[in-house]
Amino acid sequence: MDKQQIINQLSNMQADYKPNDNVLSQLEHISLIAVVGPTGAGKSTLVRRSGLPFVIGDTTRAPRDGEIQGRDYNFRSDIGNLVQEIQDGEFVQYVVQRGAEVYGTKASSYPPSGACAMSIVASALPQFRTLGFSTIIPVYIVPPNHTEWMKRISNHRDKDLEARLMEAKESLRVALADSSYVFIVNDELESAVVLLKAVVRGSIDQTASAKARVSANILYEHIQKVIR
Repeated sequence: MDKQQIINQLSNMQADYKPNDNVLSQLEHISLIAVVGPTGAGKSTLVRRSGLPFVIGDTTRAPRDGEIQGRDYNFRSDIGNLVQEIQDGEFVQYVVQRGAEVYGTKASSYPPSGACAMSIVASALPQFRTLGFSTIIPVYIVPPNHTEWMKRISNHRDKDLEARLMEAKESLRVALADSSYVFIVNDELESAVVLLKAVVRGSIDQTASAKARVSANILYEHIQKVIR
């Protein structure tokens, strides 16, 4: 089979996928900080500066300009091996995006226990909540303001501005409707790092989160004017 046929096969398997028992047992000891936010919000930089173990995902797509193997993703061209690993239940989860590429995380990318962070899309959070993590705290990273965010994504390496706006609109819609999210505005990196570290300790600054939620709602209103 060629790559697209394999992708189609994995897409059909996706709804019924379950990790193996060893993986599920590992997840019981992990507290996941699920980091959500639009391209250009500074999610990866913030998490790395916080010192949290960062879960690196696997993907079948090719690296974009500036992306580094093992830092941004584990870029997988050995798709046959990837299929076998999925069939063996070695992945915590995976998704087929737009019917074209596979994204997922292997259990080996997570620590054996304790807290870690992973960048996910908002629509994937319900799936993660069924997997038996010790705890999951969703954190939405909000750009400083609409003007600064537009500068960032206009210069983003994949150049697909409309797709980035659509993704941001959907993630904001989902997060703003979910009271479990902690919101952090990444306007000053060190301050945002302090807030994220507090989340890990279980000491959430509710006042800062409420203000950041307001900023997120303003950003959502801006995007709605552009993307209907």
